[in-house]
Amino acid sequence: MKKLFLIILISIIVFSCKRTESSNMTSDVIYGKTLDKLLKDTILPIKDSSEIKHFVMVIAPRAFRDEEFKIPYEYLTGLGHKIKVASRDTILATGLLGLALKPQITVKEIDTLAFDGMILVGGTGAAIYWDDLLLHQMIRHFSQRPHKLIAAICLAPITLARAGILTNKKATVFKDRFTLNEFKQKQVLYVESGVVISGNVITAASPQDADKFAKAIALKAMRLKSQL
Repeated sequence: MKKLFLIILISIIVFSCKRTESSNMTSDVIYGKTLDKLLKDTILPIKDSSEIKHFVMVIAPRAFRDEEFKIPYEYLTGLGHKIKVASRDTILATGLLGLALKPQITVKEIDTLAFDGMILVGGTGAAIYWDDLLLHQMIRHFSQRPHKLIAAICLAPITLARAGILTNKKATVFKDRFTLNEFKQKQVLYVESGVVISGNVITAASPQDADKFAKAIALKAMRLKSQL
């Protein structure tokens, strides 16, 4: 009788562990209707200074996508977060639609310890960072720390894929034959969705998703608070 009781008890424990593991894996990836539901809630401006996050946004010197910079930048700073803009150099950078701005620091000057997250802006110019080994190293730093986040939109998720942080993870990207092939080669699990959150990695597909992308970053930043 005791032996039977032990077998039943062990079975219950094993089953519970498997259920918990499965549940954690499911909640670790958020996209589609689940994400849309989460993003419907209003995220209020920061009142407590301890909630302020410091982000670095990486843009290309030329041909970055204006909305993919402007919308997240204005949304996150409007909430009270702090953002520094980085590029290959600090001369005037220009977007595809004419936005011009002067980066505050170069990519080489990024102190990964000083920021809670890195945001990579897309546009055709984003290809300049696809094989940037220094940036890849920084990306891995952010992805490997659960209290930090890394985000990329449009063509910029290719940089994340080549940095090796999307292997066997669900992510999205601007959809065309080249980007899908890149994802396949790097063993990234492509999801046809505007925004995908996989753990502390956020990817978005296009300029049309910039609003959701910005809000997803703010939402994730709030959830990272308890881990700091």
